[in-house]
Amino acid sequence: MIRSLFTVLFAISTLSINCLATAAEPLSDKSIFDNGYPEAPPQEQLTLRFERLGLNKFKLDGVSNNTRVDFTNRLDKLGTKLMLNFSFTNSPALIERVSHIKVFFNEHLVTVLPIDEKLALTGSKSQHNIELNAKLMKDFNQVRFELIGFYDLACQDNFSKTIWAEIDKDSALEIEQQSLALESLLEYFPAPFYDERDNNQLTLPFIFASQPDETTLEAASALSSFFGGQAKWRKADFPVAINKIPTTHSVVFATNNDKPDFLLNYPDVEKPTIEIISSPTHRYAKVLLVLGKDTKQLKDAVIGLLFGHKVMTGRTAVIDDISKLPLRKAYDAPLWLRSDRAVTFDEFIQYPTQLQSQGFRGQPVNLDLRFAPDLFTWRENGIPITLNYRNTPVEKNLISRLNMLINGKFIDGFVLDDDGGKTITTNTFLPLLSDINPNQTRQDFELTGLDLTMKNQLTYDFNFSVAKSGTCNAIPAGGEFGAIDGSSSIDVSAFNHYMALPNLHAFANSGFPFTKFADLHQTVLVMEPNSSVEGIRLLLNFTGHLGAITGYPSHRLAIKFPAKDINFDDKDIIIIGKPDSFQNDMSKNSALSVLINDNDRVVNQAVYNGAFNTSDPERIQVNIQSMGKLGIISGFQSPFDSERSVVSLIATNNAAYPLLSDALLINEQTSQITGSSAIINGQGIKTIKTDEQYFVGHVPIHTLIWFHFSDRPFLLAVLSIITLLLISFMLWRLLMLLTQKRLSEGDNK
Repeated sequence: MIRSLFTVLFAISTLSINCLATAAEPLSDKSIFDNGYPEAPPQEQLTLRFERLGLNKFKLDGVSNNTRVDFTNRLDKLGTKLMLNFSFTNSPALIERVSHIKVFFNEHLVTVLPIDEKLALTGSKSQHNIELNAKLMKDFNQVRFELIGFYDLACQDNFSKTIWAEIDKDSALEIEQQSLALESLLEYFPAPFYDERDNNQLTLPFIFASQPDETTLEAASALSSFFGGQAKWRKADFPVAINKIPTTHSVVFATNNDKPDFLLNYPDVEKPTIEIISSPTHRYAKVLLVLGKDTKQLKDAVIGLLFGHKVMTGRTAVIDDISKLPLRKAYDAPLWLRSDRAVTFDEFIQYPTQLQSQGFRGQPVNLDLRFAPDLFTWRENGIPITLNYRNTPVEKNLISRLNMLINGKFIDGFVLDDDGGKTITTNTFLPLLSDINPNQTRQDFELTGLDLTMKNQLTYDFNFSVAKSGTCNAIPAGGEFGAIDGSSSIDVSAFNHYMALPNLHAFANSGFPFTKFADLHQTVLVMEPNSSVEGIRLLLNFTGHLGAITGYPSHRLAIKFPAKDINFDDKDIIIIGKPDSFQNDMSKNSALSVLINDNDRVVNQAVYNGAFNTSDPERIQVNIQSMGKLGIISGFQSPFDSERSVVSLIATNNAAYPLLSDALLINEQTSQITGSSAIINGQGIKTIKTDEQYFVGHVPIHTLIWFHFSDRPFLLAVLSIITLLLISFMLWRLLMLLTQKRLSEGDNK
């Protein structure tokens, strides 16, 4: 009886596998798709809150009377219904008959909402639910609000503080949408796997046929770093599955001898191949197939995709050959400011009018900058910037300004010249900068207050003064423009590179020191040979995080399983896994702050005496036995090379890996990773600092001496005296030799 039941179950499972494999084969009769896929498209509903969409201007007034909220629509989605649910509160001084708010959708006037004096007097909100025409939705969409406010029909000052309306922060857009059946074409790549129209976090499953080996993991990490570089600030999460059927947009790795069950009957390949198909069970989900005869060809297929996808068309692309890719140079990551020459602002812009501000209170000019985190700025005034700007003529005897901020903090300000607008010669509605007879105002200054380990935002804010004419009117003349010339530049080429480590803040926010070379060709990553899917997910999320920092795929990262013959000379090292003897052997001679072996935990930290005493700390070591999941990120000097670093990402068990992944995916947690060790549990992140530092990089020897003795003035004074005595002794000896020579010459005569 049991044998019969087993036979039936085996037959059913075999039949299921064969059906799945057959489902992936091309159909000879495709007439069932003449009217679209036979199954109904998946439906979903999204709630997009204004704050989540980046709206930061909720208050409108008589002069700054416009605000807008932008949202996008994915390539593979069709909006079927769009609702605008918002409320606002307005000034009780506004006249009901003539004051109102206009609502535009993609610059189509949708409705006009009158001001209700009764609601304003009671402090109540005016609630509105408006259905927008979903047929007007595009890839990039905008809802705009405009306030028309009057408190007096005979004499009104638009600068009066009685003119205002404020949109409620709980306002949102409700979108109902359905999936679209895209063709399986490489022309769309990286869509639909990553869609720039989607501002949400990227979630892209990676599926392997079996437990991946080192080469397969290298291929997957290179691809995840590419998608991470595409997602950038959105962040990217890469769930991992083994031998599963994809149910959403996914990436599948398969070789001729190692295929997931749903691809068992899929044709073998002779060369590295990239192909896009639909999921056999969820036809609206696309599957990116990375195929090869063996795992080496899988990596070749990924590299071919990363550097050749722009010329790939159709469903399939075969990589015939890849010439030797040059090694990246130090600090040349595409998203980093170059360190070998001055960089102009033109090299930062992402759209044509980014360096221009329009209107009396126009949007400020913003530039995102990411520096090499180890720039040696000791005793430097800052980073030099050469600024060239233009503006329309300003009112004489009134002061208009250009303010500069870094990360929202005021740095400097400049007075705009009266004749600053004479160089603008253009007929366009939004004039670009003219390069004919440029007469730019130039300011040289130093940029300070940066956090070199993070992305910084440089802001230029034009503020035009307004002349008041009469007792009632005070409105801008109109046509105010300010523009930063693209020839403006920032130059860090004169700075050396030198930094104290361990510094997990630099690691978490800039990937340093591993991202010094964007392709990670001087980094080795060590992980367990049979890592869980959560451990592999941490690997992919980590490399995706590095891709978002550098903007370049880490395709030269070497991934190794623990072995005695690994060459760590001249390499930075990353460890991912659970506590094991390999990690303990590597760290036993280091200044590692935290050691874990199963439930035995050792904490070794420095305790400083007083808030201002940062020298001669007391060291405390505590041995603890404790259970539960815990994630630890630790940095220490490599035991194989004194100028190299090790960072370990250790989980006490498989359930603790998500703690480490979340620390890389959630900005609030990433910013809390500091010190030499970061302890991550379910309630947050705690840091541990060590007093034993090491330095990487190079500076001139005289600067090195002064830098390291700058906090020890007594020793510096003694060293200076000894140096003077040595110089004096050498001069005395030289004079004595010259005297003896002259005397000997006199005796000879």
